[in-house]
Amino acid sequence: MSDSSSRIEIDTVDFQLSCRRFTIRATITRDRQLPVVDEFVLRLLAVVDRMSAAKMRAWFGFSEREMETVILDMSRRNLIEFVHDDVQLAPAGRDLFRTATESGVPHVVEVAPLVENVWFDLVSRNMVPASRARAGDYLLKVAEQPGAREMPEQFARAAFEENFRDYARRIRRFPDPDAVNLYSISDIEGGIYGHQILRAGLVLDMDRLLVRPIFPDLSAANYGKLTVAASGAWGMTAGADPTSATSAEMERMTGDSRLSEVIGDPGSMDLWRDALADLPRLGDGFKPTVGAPHLPRNLDQLLTAVAEFKGTDERCDIIWLRPNGSTWGRTQRVGEALVSIADALRNAGMTNIKTTIAMPRSAGKSVRMSHKRLFNRGLLLPQGHLPGNLEVLAVGGVVAFVNAHLPVGAHSVPIGGLVFNGKRLARIVERLTPGTGDGWEQLWDVQPTKLDEDV
Repeated sequence: MSDSSSRIEIDTVDFQLSCRRFTIRATITRDRQLPVVDEFVLRLLAVVDRMSAAKMRAWFGFSEREMETVILDMSRRNLIEFVHDDVQLAPAGRDLFRTATESGVPHVVEVAPLVENVWFDLVSRNMVPASRARAGDYLLKVAEQPGAREMPEQFARAAFEENFRDYARRIRRFPDPDAVNLYSISDIEGGIYGHQILRAGLVLDMDRLLVRPIFPDLSAANYGKLTVAASGAWGMTAGADPTSATSAEMERMTGDSRLSEVIGDPGSMDLWRDALADLPRLGDGFKPTVGAPHLPRNLDQLLTAVAEFKGTDERCDIIWLRPNGSTWGRTQRVGEALVSIADALRNAGMTNIKTTIAMPRSAGKSVRMSHKRLFNRGLLLPQGHLPGNLEVLAVGGVVAFVNAHLPVGAHSVPIGGLVFNGKRLARIVERLTPGTGDGWEQLWDVQPTKLDEDV
């Protein structure tokens, strides 16, 4: 099994890093390629030294007006100069060849000021990108290293100089990072302390049958200390607890029994391979998937189903049943998914939308309120109402995402699929809606607001 096929993305996790901001004032240079005609005029003159405008026009095949436009423009930029009827390189034009590549191609070097607020994490003391979204209680916190706050400005200067290429490519994201160079740093000022977000992928490693975070954007050489600390924080979390009722409930909700064997023996690598090999198969009103509902490949399928729905004036409830354990929803993608679903519903004509997060009684008190900012309402299910390792994302009676979280090592893997069957959808919504029976508990209830203001 190849490395890529042995690692299956199942979720994402966002780590909250303590950081310090430094304001850096610097000067950068950028190599800029000349227009094609200007470049070849300069290269021609570099070879022949001098040439009459008439011969140059004939060589290029330009009209008199076209050639005049070119050489007058280059003359105004002091790249060429006239000697009687001939044209030759001006000093500025010759300078373009002094730093040229081995191919002898002239290029322009632009100088520009740069004033940046650069964040350094307090774990590995490396530069990290600034996050647009604010920190949340559900993010996984990475402990800062002792003494890391005593980061001198001289350290930030040296780190910025030594790692400017990484800054240009990964932090600042210049469109042409390889053409940008650091010329000088005029000033560095230490600023506030705060938090930034490090997003990682969670993969099911089939070779070792375990779940682990991966950091594809970070080099092991520079960020080894940070990735080790983040992986350690992830290792302290626990997946959902399996129950004997999971297999039967999954089959009732989805109509699919393909997972019964791996649910019964999630430690078997062969059963996992069999379950994953059946993913392309379509059932009756059911489409198998693997991974969290908010993964792009899964969310896109859900949004496609919502887009085909004809809206009504009735309220549409987005109900997300989370499993127990402490690994679920440790990412901003939960909120991003809610915004995308709500937008798709509005585009389909639904304007009255309410979001609810439901959870089993076995969900620990430390996680019950962690996603309060993202949902209008929070509910506790009656004891034993549904298996504690079940996840359901139900969008009205339109579509539902049903996952069983199966233990793999200390963590768990979500596997299930999308339900489109109308009768099964109605039953799912009924099971997630408080009825007249005892045991339901409302944790909070606020009026719906625009979701994207809170994510």
